[in-house]
This record gives sequence, structure tokens and C-alpha cells, in this order.
Amino acid sequence: MADHPGCDVRTIPVQRIRPGDHAFAAYRDEAAKWALLGAFVHHGLAEGEKVLALLDPAVTADELLDRLGPESGNLRRAWGSGQLELTSMRALLHPHRRFTAARQWQRLAEESRLAVTQGYSAARAYIDMVWVADLGIEAADVAAYEHGARQLFTGHPYSEVCAYDVNAFAPEVLSAAHELHPVHLLGDIGTLLATHAATDTGDPAVRLVGEADIATAEEFAAALHTAFARREQHPAPRLHVDLTGLHFLGAGCAALLLRLASTAGAVDVVCTTIQDRILRRLGAAGIPSLTLRTAHGEERRC
Repeated sequence: MADHPGCDVRTIPVQRIRPGDHAFAAYRDEAAKWALLGAFVHHGLAEGEKVLALLDPAVTADELLDRLGPESGNLRRAWGSGQLELTSMRALLHPHRRFTAARQWQRLAEESRLAVTQGYSAARAYIDMVWVADLGIEAADVAAYEHGARQLFTGHPYSEVCAYDVNAFAPEVLSAAHELHPVHLLGDIGTLLATHAATDTGDPAVRLVGEADIATAEEFAAALHTAFARREQHPAPRLHVDLTGLHFLGAGCAALLLRLASTAGAVDVVCTTIQDRILRRLGAAGIPSLTLRTAHGEERRC
């Protein structure tokens, strides 16, 4: 875990991708690439969505299935039923040989509509940006696609991850792509990132993204202790803790948050409905100074 200046409100774990999201992801090696794709695929299948994996044309179906879960019956059934498809940007654009952003948007929109007619709740696509080199595209053309792709996500049951190999793109291209995407993915599966900031009124705030479990318990504790220490430096402030970026909140981490909150002043926690339920079961109602506010805007004082 690290304080991460890029981990703003646009940063989420891949498991939080929802229809309408257009996300930037970056990976440094094969292990990170397949871990990210695996989480994206399995969660999409669990949500009843059709999943498109647009990868290097050299990737075979056997390699895809072996990498994502050689023993997974659900994965094999999804492949057999057509819920999971392996393709490439080259194949998607066929029979056209020349890339244009408009052509790519058209084909992806067609795929999202087809998924709905096939009975899926939505479509999602993982696009490995290796296609840029495969089709000989200039960086400026990639930026034009990313900038104009908003039409795919407005009112359509479609989400997309554009995954960039940081070893294959210039830093300025990666920086531009990062800024052009409204959603940023936490790069490593199973990690925790914390952002310490302040609210508009100057109150200290901390946002946690990723996994708060046994593996990251020490990092979670360090982030909370830092946040509560910053709170003590302000006269009668409210500490704001945002848990909505967590894919998983373990009971041990939740209990630690409650213990710290019970010995401090006013603490506001923004959380998901499931996180709200966990905190209440662990005794949040016994802490008068604690306020839980669910992500959809409902506020309830404990």
C-alpha cells in the first residue's frame, strides 16, 4: 500500500467496473496482465454480461482458458455458450484492413447491441492495446479514438478496459491516455492504495481503494492511523473515510476502523450497502460520533 497521488475518485479496482465505464489500465508484465484480465472476465460473467477479450492475434483459445482458470467449469461453460469470446482488433474490423476510430466505434456498438439481443445484461470488452502495433497505428490516432469514444458509453449497456503495456508505449502516450479515460483501474490485483486529502471545508479525508483483508491489514491500519493523526491536528474537525473504492472489506479491518472511531471525535464513513451492513453488525450503532453514509446518498447516524 502507498499514498498514491494518482489514486483519485476516478480510481477503482477492476471488480468495480460497471456498464458505462471506460477505464484505463496499465500493466508491466505478463502476470499482471493476465491477473487483471482474469478478474475482469470472471466478474463480468458473474454479472451476466457478455465478455469480449480483444487480445494479441497470436493468443489462442486454449491459452486464454488455461491462463484464466484451467479448472473453472464456469469459464468453460461461458466459452461454450458464447458468453466469453476471444477476438482481436484486426478480427473485429475485418474485412476492413484500415483502422478508423469511427469504424471501431461502430463495431463495438454493434457488439454491445448484439449482446443485449442475445439475452445478456450488458457487454464488456477488455482491449489489450497491443493492437496499436499490430495495425501500425500512430499514437495520435489512438488518442483520437480514446477522446471520441464517449458515445459508446452514454446510454449503452457497455463497459471497456483499455490495457496498456507500459513497456510498449512512450510515457507521454501513457500520460495522455490516463487523462482521457474517466475511470482508472488499480493496477495490481489484491493490493491497497490510500489517498490522504482534505474536504472543501478543510477536514481531513482518506480514500481507500482495493482490498482490505488479512494480506493488507497492516497497510490498512497504517492508512487509518495516519488519517486519525491528521485529524488531531485540526480544531474539532470531522474525519472523512471513504471505503467505496474497496472491493473487499474484511471483518478485521472493519473492526479496527470502529475501534479507532470509538476513541475519536466525529467520523464520517462513506461506504457501500454491504460495507454498511458489516460495520453495523460489528457494533457501529454503539458509536454516537460515527456517521455512516451509503454510496447512493442515504445518510444514517449510528
